Amino acid sequence: MTTCPRPVDTAFPPRFSFAQCPGGIEDKVRTYEFTTATGDKIRRASSDPGRALLTGFVGGPPLLDDWNKLDVPGLHGVSQTAPYFHNNSAATLEDVVDHYIEFFKFVLATVPPGFIPPLVSTDGIHIDRPPKPEERAALVAYLRKL
Repeated sequence: MTTCPRPVDTAFPPRFSFAQCPGGIEDKVRTYEFTTATGDKIRRASSDPGRALLTGFVGGPPLLDDWNKLDVPGLHGVSQTAPYFHNNSAATLEDVVDHYIEFFKFVLATVPPGFIPPLVSTDGIHIDRPPKPEERAALVAYLRKL
């Protein structure tokens, strides 16, 4: 979830805390309206709605439709391609790793019980192990070597 503005947890204490988007990103957010096969209208806002503009598949459970889904390039040479994310909202690899640490927290805090979202599961049965904050430096070092 790299859209801007990013979700804010209303629970106390917060279960996740995304970094704010840098200046100049939020003004790229647009509202899109989709009409489903049943004639219902769905309005969503994003800085890049991804595949949904091609497929029109919007309106399923948020993690299963094509909203904000993007094709991802390989990681070879990733340290040379800053800024990161489709909307350039992460300036450094550290920002990317921090984002995904919070992303896993967000998913675990917001998915319905028993639901395994494909975004955080390699096999569709188990939620992948999220990166731990103490692994941050090693993960960034690994990404820099690719």
